[in-house]
Amino acid sequence: MHVLIMGCGRAGGLIVEALIRGGHSVTVMDTDEENFRRLPDSPEITPLVGDGTLSEDLKRAGVENADVFVAVSNRDNRNALAAQKAKHIFNVPKVVCRVGDPERQEMYSRLGLATVSSTKVTSALILEAVLP
Repeated sequence: MHVLIMGCGRAGGLIVEALIRGGHSVTVMDTDEENFRRLPDSPEITPLVGDGTLSEDLKRAGVENADVFVAVSNRDNRNALAAQKAKHIFNVPKVVCRVGDPERQEMYSRLGLATVSSTKVTSALILEAVLP
């Protein structure tokens, strides 16, 4: 499976590592080349400096051949825009979008995006630790 990831922060880096351990190939794009430092050296990873909200950068990253698109930058609006383009313009079969704001998560879900709210997940884990 080929996965295109937008965002190479801490979450993006961990996702890339898990995917290549699982035998998948990954293209990861970020606007800051320095963020690629956190990636392991692997022929299965293609780092690309680019903006996932721009159609021409998505094409350059191979969005048209991606099996999965994951938007995990630190900005909800950028993630949602890139995810919508991947899903509705480039017809990527599976699209996942990280959303910090739980209210936006519901709105983006209504737009047909698979969303994960880092705020909800973190809150649930903390409450589980506090209230066993």
